Amino acid sequence: MPRILKRFLLPIFGLLVIACIPGGEVSIIDAWARPANLGDNSAVYFKINNPGLRIDSLLEVQTDVAAQAELHESEINDQGVMSMHHQSHIDIPPDSQLEFAPGGLHVMLLDLKQDLRLGDTIQVTFKFQNSDEIKLDIPIRQP
Repeated sequence: MPRILKRFLLPIFGLLVIACIPGGEVSIIDAWARPANLGDNSAVYFKINNPGLRIDSLLEVQTDVAAQAELHESEINDQGVMSMHHQSHIDIPPDSQLEFAPGGLHVMLLDLKQDLRLGDTIQVTFKFQNSDEIKLDIPIRQP
């Protein structure tokens, strides 16, 4: 029995312990949103830090100020025309920072229910696959 314990059970136990060690929660920094008028669209930009040891995914963003909040990515084609593509989720690699910025990844706020004026703040909730949701008060500002 001791030989079986050393050979099989101890390595398995070690892997289980490693798998249970938290790698760190995802965080969001430098968040801001563009000003816009009632009924128009706006966008939210930020940086996501994933200090963990495993991939995480941003699954959804919610806010009461828009009819819909969608994950988007802007791309420029060979002719220089920019287009946006809806993303079902955004993967955040382990031990990395992912930037949501104008001309790239962003959260699109569609059909605003109120004006977003410079200096105002809006509450936005970010939902992830592996991390706890994050609620932030995000300032409205110019790029």
